[in-house]
Amino acid sequence: MPQVHPTAVVDPSARLADDVCIGPLCVIEGEVELGPGCRLEAQVFMKGPMAAGANNHFYPNTYIGHEPQDRGFDPRRLGAGVTIGRDNIFREGVSVHRATGDAPTTVGDDNYLMVNAHLGHDTVIGHHNTLANGVLLGGHVQLADHCVLGGNAVVHQFVRIGRLSMISGVAGLTQDMPPFCVCYTTRSISSLNIVGLRRAGYRGHVRHLKAAFDILFLQRHANHVAAELIEQRFTDDPLCREFAGFVRETHRGITPYLGGRAED
Repeated sequence: MPQVHPTAVVDPSARLADDVCIGPLCVIEGEVELGPGCRLEAQVFMKGPMAAGANNHFYPNTYIGHEPQDRGFDPRRLGAGVTIGRDNIFREGVSVHRATGDAPTTVGDDNYLMVNAHLGHDTVIGHHNTLANGVLLGGHVQLADHCVLGGNAVVHQFVRIGRLSMISGVAGLTQDMPPFCVCYTTRSISSLNIVGLRRAGYRGHVRHLKAAFDILFLQRHANHVAAELIEQRFTDDPLCREFAGFVRETHRGITPYLGGRAED
């Protein structure tokens, strides 16, 4: 049987695995499903529809599944809700808002969301990401895997952030950020994420990615032209193809490179 503190309020429609632990003053409202090993420390407020997989840890004052911050949204509409994978950590004050569209706001596996991080409605984040204190992802943001966002970093709605990217603290992006890149200052790409690539075991791809970075940012081609040139030159390099594919699919445009060295 789940361990539920006597001061917690749990909706009868909630579905809890046998070893779920619900701490004091928590509220679970509506159709909420919590998988094995989930732990709610205290004063966690969840609203369904929402489903979380195994071994998620929710610290005090986290808010999951509440209505989006959208003036045009009818708060009485439940919508697609929130879907959470497994092994995620939601530190104090994290908020994840439910979707406005037909697909849920989605959190993958093994993400670490630090104090007061916020995921806006319809956001989709992948796996193994670290969001430091105060990170804000606007509505419809897509964050890939193995990304690191520093404290109070901000991402505009509908922006995509590619895999193995890093955004410095107190920086903001309003356009897409290709995979394997670093942003140190607002609205600009600073370099490739060389250290991250090496740590991830991609040392052998760095030379090709530097050349792909130069084609996109230093040769100043149109995005679709740069993507085609990269794909033609590096047909056998999957990371270069991933880089080019991301650029080709942009709708908001690619964050510009405003100086420095790609070889950092």
